[in-house]
Amino acid sequence: MVQRLDRRMLLMTGLGALAAGCALGPEAAATNGADDLQGLLDHRILRQRAANAAVIGVLSPAGRRIYSARRPEADETYPLGDRTIFEIASLTKVFTALLLAAEVVDGRMGLDDPLQDYLPDGVVAPSFEGRAITLTDLATHGAALPLRPNNLANGAADAPDKYAGYTLDDLYRGLPDYRLGYAPGSQFRYSNLGFALLGQAIARREAMSFDAVLRRRVTGPLGLDDTTLSEDPEKARRRARGHDLYLDPVGAGGPSALSPAYGLRSTAHDILRLLDLFLDGRGPSHLRGAARLMLATDRPGDDDTTRMALGWRRTTAHGETYYWSNGSGDGSRCFMGFNPARGVAVVALADAASGGGLDDIGRRVLDPAQEVDAAVVPAPEFVTLPEEMLLRATGRFEYAPDDAFDITRGVTGLVVSSGPIQIVIRPTSPSVYASAMMPGVIFEFDGVEAGPARGLTLHQDGQSFYYRRV
Repeated sequence: MVQRLDRRMLLMTGLGALAAGCALGPEAAATNGADDLQGLLDHRILRQRAANAAVIGVLSPAGRRIYSARRPEADETYPLGDRTIFEIASLTKVFTALLLAAEVVDGRMGLDDPLQDYLPDGVVAPSFEGRAITLTDLATHGAALPLRPNNLANGAADAPDKYAGYTLDDLYRGLPDYRLGYAPGSQFRYSNLGFALLGQAIARREAMSFDAVLRRRVTGPLGLDDTTLSEDPEKARRRARGHDLYLDPVGAGGPSALSPAYGLRSTAHDILRLLDLFLDGRGPSHLRGAARLMLATDRPGDDDTTRMALGWRRTTAHGETYYWSNGSGDGSRCFMGFNPARGVAVVALADAASGGGLDDIGRRVLDPAQEVDAAVVPAPEFVTLPEEMLLRATGRFEYAPDDAFDITRGVTGLVVSSGPIQIVIRPTSPSVYASAMMPGVIFEFDGVEAGPARGLTLHQDGQSFYYRRV
C-alpha cells in the first residue's frame, strides 16, 4: 500500500519523506560516534540547509565526542560547540518527568495521584466517565488533553512566541472547559497542555515556582549550570540565535505557565550529563532511582513501534530498543536519546525550526539500521497573494473518512492540521503551495482562481492523491 501524507505520515516530520535513492542506509557507514557523523552533519547543514548551525554530542564506550557545523554565510559570531546554548523546546518534558519521578521516589507525590489533588480550590479537572486524569497520564501524553490550551491569545501553529504571557490564571480558568473523548491512560495524544499542568502541579506541591523546584531537585544536583528557564545576560554571548523555517532570525521565547512543556535552554554538555544519568547511572541517588522509575512505566505510544515511559518514548525497531525525545521551537529543533544495550547516547541541537532537524541522524547513532535522508531539495520560491486568494485554500479536505486535512489561516501562511500534527504551507503560485517543513511535498488546489478550492491534489514521492472539499 502506498503511504500518503495523511495524519500518519504527518508524524514522519523529517526533512521530507525519504525518496528512493535519496536515503543513506546502514551500509553507507557505521555512525555510532564514527567520523562519518561529521559528514552527515555537514551535509545536513551546508547542503540541505536545515539550519544555520548545529551541534551533536555522543556518549559511547569509546568516550565523548562533539561535532558541529555552521553555514559559512551565516551572520553569527557566537562560539559553536558543546557549551553553545540552544532553546531545547519539548526536550524540557523529560526534565519535568524526571522531576515528577524524583518527587515520587522521595514519597512526596504518587504516580497515580489525581491531577485534581494539585489544583487550586474551585478548579475542576476534566474526567471521562469517572476516570480521573493522573500524574502518570500527564507524563505519558495519556491525559486525552489537546496539544495547546484553547484560550491562547493566538494559537496558530506559526504564531511567534505563542505562549508568552500565558498565565497560571489562564491555565486554570480554561481547564474545566475541556471534554475528554476517551478514558485517560488508554490512548496517546501529544499535549503541551498536559505537561504544563504536570509541572505546575509539582510546583504547587512544593510551594515554589517550577523554575525553583527544578533547579533544587534536578538541574542543580546534576550540575547542569546552563540548563535554565530564563535568559542569563552573562551567558548571552554563548546563545545560538534562533531561526524560523525560512532561516530568518527570531527572538528568544518568553516564559509562561506552559514553560514546563517547552521552556528550557541548555547545551550539548549539559544534556550529555543528563543522558549519562540514564545510560550509566551517574548522578545523585534520588535521581538514579527516579531515572529507573521513569523507564519502568509502559503506556501507549504514537505508533506501532513506540511506547511511552515517563517523559521518554521507547522505540523498538531493527532489533534495537532505545529511548528518545525531540522538540521544535520557534527557532530550534532538538533530539536526544540513548540505547542502553549499545551503551550509546546522543543529543542533536539545531538553531532553526524545521520538520525534522537532525532527528534521523540522532536515531542513526542509536540504531545503525536507521536511514538518513540525503536528498537535497531546492528551497521553494514563495510568492505573495492577496488575502482573498489565500482564504480560498482554507477548509476541510478529505481523501477517505480516516484521512482528512483541516487547512486554516496562520500568521506566515496556511496551517495544515491532521489531529495534533500541523505543518505550515505557503504559495508558490495562486494554486500551488509548498512547505519548508517538508520539502518536496506539494499541495495543488483545484478551482481557487474562481472561488473556494473544490479540492486539492497532494503530490509526494512521485505519487498524487486527490482530497475533495467536505
